[in-house]
Amino acid sequence: MQGYERENLRRELDEALLPFRLARKRRGGGDGWLKNVRLAMGIPVDELARRMGVHRREIHRLEKSEKSSRIMLASLGRAAKGLGCELVYALVPKEGTLEELAAEQRAAHKKALEKKREKRMAQRQPWMEEIGWREKFLGAMRTALRREGVRVRPRTTERGVAKQQAEFRETVKMVKAGNRD
Repeated sequence: MQGYERENLRRELDEALLPFRLARKRRGGGDGWLKNVRLAMGIPVDELARRMGVHRREIHRLEKSEKSSRIMLASLGRAAKGLGCELVYALVPKEGTLEELAAEQRAAHKKALEKKREKRMAQRQPWMEEIGWREKFLGAMRTALRREGVRVRPRTTERGVAKQQAEFRETVKMVKAGNRD
C-alpha cells in the first residue's frame, strides 16, 4: 500500500471511528452494551430470551460474559439481533486518532533504525581501525580484478605478500592493456 493510500485510509477510518470514541467516553454503568441497551429499550430478560430462542439464564450468562470481556462475537451478534440492533465491530485507539498513532509508530521505527545504524557503525569502527594497509590494499585489488572479470580467491597466509603484490600489479597492467585493444 502506497503512503498516500495509507494516509487516506487513516483519515477515512478516523472519521468513521469518531462516534465510537464518543460512545466509549459516554458509556456508563460498566454493565456492558447488551444490558444497557436492553434496559434502555425496556425489554425484559424473558422477552429477549423468547426472541433469541434461549432460556433466560442464557441472557444473564451473555450479559455477564460481555461484562468480563469473554463473549464471542457470534453470540453478541445474535443478542443484538434479538434486541433489534445490528452489531458494529470497531477497533478504537485508546487515546487520540489513528493519525497520531501512525505518527508515533513512524517515530519509533525511525528511532529503532537509527539505533541499529549506530550499533552497526560502532561495530564497524574498531574493525576498520584494526585492519592494516595490506587487507585494504588486497581488498581493493580483488575488487578491481573482479570488475575486470578475473576470478580471485582471497589469500589466507602471510607468505609471499611482496611477490603477490607484484604479480597483482602485473596482472592489472595486462588486463588494462587487453582492454585497450
